Amino acid sequence: MIQSILSNLAVILLSHLAVTTLLGYRERFSRRRLQFYIVILMSITVISMFYLPIQFSNYRLDLRLIPLIMLAIFSGWHITMPVLVIACIWRYFLGGDGAIPGIVFGMSLPTIFALVYMRIIGNRKKVWDIFVLITICWFISDIPLIFYPYDGLEILKQIGFLRFSSFLLATFIYYTVIEIENGRLIMKQQLEFLATHDQLTKLLTRQECIRRAEIKHKMNEKNTHHFMVMIDVDHFKELNDEYGHAAGDDTLVELSEILKSFEKDTLQAARYGGEEFLLWICIEDKDSITQTVAEIQENIRHTHFEVGLNQAIPITVSIGIASWPTGTSIHDAIKEADRKLYIAKDQGRNQMIV
Repeated sequence: MIQSILSNLAVILLSHLAVTTLLGYRERFSRRRLQFYIVILMSITVISMFYLPIQFSNYRLDLRLIPLIMLAIFSGWHITMPVLVIACIWRYFLGGDGAIPGIVFGMSLPTIFALVYMRIIGNRKKVWDIFVLITICWFISDIPLIFYPYDGLEILKQIGFLRFSSFLLATFIYYTVIEIENGRLIMKQQLEFLATHDQLTKLLTRQECIRRAEIKHKMNEKNTHHFMVMIDVDHFKELNDEYGHAAGDDTLVELSEILKSFEKDTLQAARYGGEEFLLWICIEDKDSITQTVAEIQENIRHTHFEVGLNQAIPITVSIGIASWPTGTSIHDAIKEADRKLYIAKDQGRNQMIV
């Protein structure tokens, strides 16, 4: 029995290690693809539990519910429900007298309850809340024992405490491992953020933007076109001279917030240096690059930037855009975008050169 419990726990922890490793390379995948891989990994974990039963007297059980509860606690509906559906379908086709009770009580009802419970308590996740959640999920999963088999109530009396103790212990071990790992990841992310983001604007540094863009460029997805964009604030020196460097910094921060609002998997913004900014954009329709950048430029034009107490001014930017074809260097594309930026400035500023 102990060996079977340890086997179940080993599979759970191994799957956690696999998911953690996958998350460590999350920047290499789109969000949808990353979620797909996690769903597949966790589905395999739950399904493998069907083949690692734990023997209590004449009764067999497994810990398939534990990964589902942890998903409900830490991942929410968008990952938990696909895993639950896959596991239920697999269990149904395995057949047997306990298939339907196992699907309904052993997985579906406890998992859905856990999702609803976590929605109610939010991010609180205190130890007592988790204990209550685990206890109720265990009770729901073991309800069929009272009615099936005919002596189920007696079986529950004999093994209920051991069953609950093993379920509770395994769940809290898994929960503790996840919490420790999450704490480590948060600290790592904070250090990585400081190393890869500009201190003033909180945008990416140009080195980090270039690194991420090169990773995406090497993936070379079909029907995509890559562009590098250079943006420079017009007459920034005059703004600093008239309103002070603090106002200039505030302007850069506010402009950075505008750029952040456009960020997504296919658009990354960085502070290149001083009042210059760098964008990497990946689009399917190469002719829409002008519209994409023009939307950013118009947003900046229609924003009044605070430069003092109850004082705000409009600013404009000059923009240079260069394509980044497959097989060429990103640095060449940046140089070309920079060259076009200075053409825009020489031609009177407040314009975009493609």
